[in-house]
Amino acid sequence: MNTKDIFTEKMVQFITEEALILGGEKICCALSGGADSVALLLGMLDLRERLGIDVSAVHVNHCLRGKESDRDENFCRELCDRLEIRLHVHRCDVNAYREKFGGSVETAARHCRYEAFEKESGLIATAHTASDNLETVIQRIARGTGLHGLCGIPVKRDRFIRPILFASRKDIEDFLQRKGESFVTDSTNNSDEYTRNKIRHSIVPILQEINPSAEKNVFAMCRTLKTDDVYFDEECKRVFEEHYKEPFCLFGISDIPKAVRVRCEARLLEMCGISADSRKIRDIEKIVSTGGRCHLSGKFDCFVSHNELIIRSSEKSNASPKELIMSNAEGKYSIYENISFCTKIITEKSEINAYIINKEFTNYLLDYDKIIGCIKLRGRRAGDKIRLADRGFTVSIKKRIQENILLSKRQTLHFLEDEEGTIFAEGIGIAERVKPLPNETKRLMAVWVEK
Repeated sequence: MNTKDIFTEKMVQFITEEALILGGEKICCALSGGADSVALLLGMLDLRERLGIDVSAVHVNHCLRGKESDRDENFCRELCDRLEIRLHVHRCDVNAYREKFGGSVETAARHCRYEAFEKESGLIATAHTASDNLETVIQRIARGTGLHGLCGIPVKRDRFIRPILFASRKDIEDFLQRKGESFVTDSTNNSDEYTRNKIRHSIVPILQEINPSAEKNVFAMCRTLKTDDVYFDEECKRVFEEHYKEPFCLFGISDIPKAVRVRCEARLLEMCGISADSRKIRDIEKIVSTGGRCHLSGKFDCFVSHNELIIRSSEKSNASPKELIMSNAEGKYSIYENISFCTKIITEKSEINAYIINKEFTNYLLDYDKIIGCIKLRGRRAGDKIRLADRGFTVSIKKRIQENILLSKRQTLHFLEDEEGTIFAEGIGIAERVKPLPNETKRLMAVWVEK
């Protein structure tokens, strides 16, 4: 089988361009008995010496078509005996699989088929062609797809390779005619009961009338788009790592180009176990520029605020805000997991004045002697209000949080209150009545948060 043929020459060129086979591998060809799979097997045998490969075959009998299924199995056995190559035959019960897991006949058969393929060693070569690829792309367009879907059937996926994905159905038939080889035909291919058959019988012929090279042109398009898709995937991974923080938050979203951002959003959805369909992505994008909330599915909502995008459960907790009485003026306290609220009392006059004068720390300094009674550390509470230092009026803490606090930090805010009310709100400020004053404050209470 060393005779060169235009088909096998294109085949070896394609294998080399896509780096499908490096040499020395075991190649197991998926053999159904149909024209495509027979051409694949014959092509691999022709290239066996040139590529330095070991070739075998595997046939899966789905037991769906009675005598016709057995005919296909016998044809594959006889062909492999004549070609003197190993053949492994697997029989599977597709209907039993459907009864157990549901789904269509096509889906169940595909699962059983690939489950059998996984039992084989080496690389698994499947006989997908440019014609199959065209049908796949049309089907995805009809259902709605993005760039990734338009890339069609992948040339390689894990151990699975598709060495004749470049070839049209006519290329296959011409090759077999030159070889003088026969093949079997699946009678279900003539039925329009299946979506793919409808596409093959009704849509593809019209496209071929418009352009006889439609199959090869669409395949060329898929290869070009695949290059773009790989680039965007790599860029998405890089950007996601830069802009992601726990839990399920993307920050700086306005700085991410939309083409990359939507992929990051899809990845975030998948991390939450939510299918990243186009509707959800559109809903998220609507609130990216305006802020707000959209419902995703089941128990999840998406929130956008202060240039952050967060996905979290929409189920409201009935738990009361966490709180504890601070037994000592100095120390570390925790009302949230992995976060410490720290306090320190400063009595040195020069140090007190230095802290007070440095405005950077103003919102985290309290005059300890102005605090009335015991100090309670707690979480956010509905209806919270505070008369902020230097403001002269009482404000709603909820409103201040919405205006000033990142969405990702709102669930772990710390508040201090004494016997007369709130005296400290994290990220917002201190109450007017505990404001420290230079040369007047004798004991300064400094507070801060550590993660």
